[in-house]
Amino acid sequence: MIVESQIVNVQPDQWLTTAEEYRNTGLSSLDWLTAVDRSTQLEVLAHLVVPGTGTEVLVRTQIPSASPHLASLVSVFPGADWHERETSEMFGIEFTGRPSTEPLLLRSNPERPPMRRTTPLPERMETRWPGATEEREGRRRRLAPGVREEWSGDDG
Repeated sequence: MIVESQIVNVQPDQWLTTAEEYRNTGLSSLDWLTAVDRSTQLEVLAHLVVPGTGTEVLVRTQIPSASPHLASLVSVFPGADWHERETSEMFGIEFTGRPSTEPLLLRSNPERPPMRRTTPLPERMETRWPGATEEREGRRRRLAPGVREEWSGDDG
């Protein structure tokens, strides 16, 4: 089996047309779609394959974290629906042109998407750390690694 693979970087405005071009050349299946938070930008990746051949292409684009909008691939790959819904909920990306935006995993759309670097992890804030079982006078309260002081409440 010969495996051909490549990574293709595209501008956000070319995301949909690039996917259409690859589908028309035989890459007829979307294997997965996800995002990676790179602090100032979100990197969105779509893995396209020719089933049963090992031929694959990873299409990658970057969108600003402050305004995360990208064209939906559902019109090109109907299977992108689930992947876009998950990525939208986890990273806060708005996929424009989607037929539906109902939540997939979360009961409501959070103010802060859980997979973004700027979102505090509540589990860290609520977990009591060893040695913190009793408050001692004069002892400084310690926060969990990665938790900022402004994220914790007054009750500690």
